[in-house]
Amino acid sequence: MFAFFSDMKVGTKILVICLFLAIIPTLVLGIVAYSSSSGVINDQIETLLETQVHDARGWTNDVYKLTRNKVNSDLNVLRENFYARGTPEVIDGKLTLVDGTGEPYIINDNFEIVDQVQSLVGGAATVFQVYDHNAIKVSTNVIGTDGSRAVGTELTQNVYDVVVNQGETYYGSRDLFGKRYVTAYEPIKDSRGNIVGVLFVGTEEQETLDVVKTSLKETVIGQNGYMFVVDSNGQLLVHPSQEGENIAAEDYVQEMIANKVGIIRHQVDGTDIIDAYTYFEPLDWHIVSRAELSDFTGPIDTIRNTIVFVVLASIALGVAIAILFGRSISEPLQQVVLMLNELRSGHLSARLNIKRQDEIGVMAAMMDEFAGDLQTNVVGKLKSIALGEYVREFPVADEGDEIRPALAMMVQSLDHLHKETLKLTDAARAGDLSIRGDEKAFRGGYRMIIAGFNKTLESITEPVNEAMRLARFYASGDFTARFDEKIPVAGEFVAYRDALNTIGIELSRLMKLISEELYEGVSVLSLASNEILAVTTQLSTASSQTAATVNETSDSVESVRKKTELVNQKTKGVSEKAIRALDVSKDGQKSVREILEGMNQIQREMDIVRMNVIRLSEQSQAVGEIIATVTDISEQSNLLAVNASIEAAKAGEFGKGFAVVANEIHNLAEQSKKATSNIRAILTDIQQGISSTAVSTEQGIRSVSDAVRLTNNAQEAIEVLARSIADSSQEVIEIASSIQTQASGVDQISRAMENIRDAAQKNLETTRKAEKTAEDLHELGARLKRITQQYRV
Repeated sequence: MFAFFSDMKVGTKILVICLFLAIIPTLVLGIVAYSSSSGVINDQIETLLETQVHDARGWTNDVYKLTRNKVNSDLNVLRENFYARGTPEVIDGKLTLVDGTGEPYIINDNFEIVDQVQSLVGGAATVFQVYDHNAIKVSTNVIGTDGSRAVGTELTQNVYDVVVNQGETYYGSRDLFGKRYVTAYEPIKDSRGNIVGVLFVGTEEQETLDVVKTSLKETVIGQNGYMFVVDSNGQLLVHPSQEGENIAAEDYVQEMIANKVGIIRHQVDGTDIIDAYTYFEPLDWHIVSRAELSDFTGPIDTIRNTIVFVVLASIALGVAIAILFGRSISEPLQQVVLMLNELRSGHLSARLNIKRQDEIGVMAAMMDEFAGDLQTNVVGKLKSIALGEYVREFPVADEGDEIRPALAMMVQSLDHLHKETLKLTDAARAGDLSIRGDEKAFRGGYRMIIAGFNKTLESITEPVNEAMRLARFYASGDFTARFDEKIPVAGEFVAYRDALNTIGIELSRLMKLISEELYEGVSVLSLASNEILAVTTQLSTASSQTAATVNETSDSVESVRKKTELVNQKTKGVSEKAIRALDVSKDGQKSVREILEGMNQIQREMDIVRMNVIRLSEQSQAVGEIIATVTDISEQSNLLAVNASIEAAKAGEFGKGFAVVANEIHNLAEQSKKATSNIRAILTDIQQGISSTAVSTEQGIRSVSDAVRLTNNAQEAIEVLARSIADSSQEVIEIASSIQTQASGVDQISRAMENIRDAAQKNLETTRKAEKTAEDLHELGARLKRITQQYRV
C-alpha cells in the first residue's frame, strides 16, 4: 500500500490528501446521523402499525361478540321452534319430528320452521339431515344463485367434522352464495342420542361487521398506506381496491398465514413496504396494516440529502484547493520530466523558461543553462567533427571536467585513423592489393579497425586471384581445374569457392556427356551416311533402268487397247436387240400376273360379300326375335295400365294422379305396338332382299373361279415362252458384257502404265536428291567428329 502511494504523482497525492481530510469526517458524521434517525423512524413506523392492527383486532372482537350474541339468539329461536314440533327421528329416510301423540312432522322440503325463524329474527336458517358420510340441506330459507331455495347442497367437510363427528357447536364466518355470514351450526340428536341432523343459523356480516370493514377500508397510513384483511385461503376480504382477489401465491401472505402475528418488510412493484399483521381466529381474519416506507422517510431523506450535499461540497472544495496547490508543484515538475525526456531523446533545444523565485524556479534556471551548454559546447563540436571539420581546441571548464578532454582525444584518434584508411583506399583504387595498414601506430579499437582492414584485404585478395586463375583455365577449354583447397575461405567466400568448383564440375560433366553423345551420334551418322550413299547410288541406277522398261510396256498396251475398242462396238448392237426381246417377254408376264391378281382379288371380295350376306341374314332373324319380345312387353304394359286404372278408380280422389300415369303407360304401350308392326314389315322386305343377294353372290363366285382357272393356263404358256427368250438374250448379253469388260480392263492397264511411267520418272528425280543429301550428311559427320576432339573433360 505504501509503495502504491509512493508511486503516485505529486498532484495525485495532494488531491487524495485534501479529499481524505474533507470527506471522511463529514461522511462519518452523516452516516451516524442517518443511521440514528433511520432507526428511530423505523421503530416509530413499526410501533404505529402494530398499534393499528391490535386496535383493529379489538374493534373486530367487540363487534364479533355482538354478532355472536345475535347468532346465539337466532340459534335459540330456531332450536325452540324446531323441538316444539317433537322429537327428531329418521323415518323412511326422512328427518321427522314426532310429538307426544305420535303425530309425525316431516322436515324434508318443509320450510315452515325456517321461514318462521326468518320472520321473527330476520336471519338465515337451515336444517341438514345426516346421511352416511355427509349432511344434506333438507329445509332452508337461503336462496341460491338460481333464485330458488338452496335445498340439496352438502355441508362443508370442516364443519361436518366438528358438528357431526365431534358433536360440538361450530361458530365461524362463511360465504353462502356470494354473501358473508357469521354462522352457528348445532347437532340434532334423536331419542337414542345419535346425531341425525344439523341446525344452522347465520347473520349477514353487512349487518354487523360492515362497520369494521368500512373503518378498515377508510384507514390511511401516511400518504399511501392502508389496512386490509385476508383469510387463510389467501382471499382478500377487505381491501381498498382489490377486494375479492386471491393473493395466496405471494410469499409474504404465506408467512402471515404461518406466523399469525408479526412484522414483514418486503417490496411490492419495487416499493419498500412494512406490514404489521395479527390474526382473529373466530372470523379467520388476518388483519394487516401496511405502510410505504417512503411516506415516513422524509426526515431521513432530508438528512441523507444534506449529508450528500455537504460531502459533495467538501469534495468540490477539496478538489479545488488540491488542484490549485497541486498544479503549482506538479506542473513545473511535469515540465522538468518532459524536458529530461526531451534531452534523453537528443532534443537539446528544449527549455523550461520558468520565472519563479522559489526552489523550483532556481532548479529550472540551472536546467536551462545546462541544456544550453550541452547544446553549444558539446553537441555543437560533435556535429562539426561529424561533418569532417577539425576542431583544435576544447576549453576545459575546470579540473573535474571529463567531457571536453575526452572529445579532444577522440578527435586526435579519428584524424590518425582517417590518414591510415586514405593510404589503404588509394592503393586499392590503384589496383595494388598488397598494401597493408600500420597496426602498431594505433591502440584499442582503432588498432582493431586497421587490423580488420588488413584481414579483409587478405581475405578478399586470395579468393579473387584463385577465381581469376580458374577463369583462365575454363576459357582455354580445360574444365578439370579446381579451387585450391589450401587457400582459407569463410562465410560468403565458401559459397563462392563451391560455386566455382561446381561450375567446373558441371561444365566438365556436361561437356563430357555432350562429347560422348555427340561422338557416338557422329559415328553412327557417318556409318549411316555411307550406307545411305551406297543405297541411293544403286537406287538411282535401278530407277533409270525401270523408267526405260516402263516406256516400252506402255506402247504395247496402247496398241492392244485400240483393237479391243473396235470389237466392243460391234457387240453392242447384238446386245441391245437381245435386251429388247427380253423386255417384251417380261411385259407379257407382268400383264398376265396382273390379270391373275385382279381375278383373285375379285374372288376374295365375293367371299367377303357372301359372309356379310350370311351375317346380315342371322342379324335380321335376331331383330325379328327382339320385335316379338317388344310386342309381348307392349301387350303386358297395356294390361298393366288397365289394372292400374282400375286400382286408381278404387282409390278415389287419392288415385287421380296414379290414373294419369296409368293412362300414359297405356298410350306408350299402344305406340310401341304400332312401331313394332312397322319394323316387322320393313324387316320382312330386308330378309327377302338378303335371300336374292345370296343367290346372286353364289353365281358370281362360280364365274370368277372359272376366269381364274383360264388365266392360270395362259400364264403358264407365257412363262415358257419368256424363259426361252430370256435364255437367248442372256447369252448375248453375257458375250457383250465380257467383251466390254475386256475393253475396260485394257483401258485400266493403259492408264496404270502411264501412272507407273510418271512415278518412275519422279522416283528417279527423288533418288538423285537423296544421293546429294547423303553426301552432305557424310561431310557434316566428319566435321562434328573433328570438333568434339578439341575439349578436355
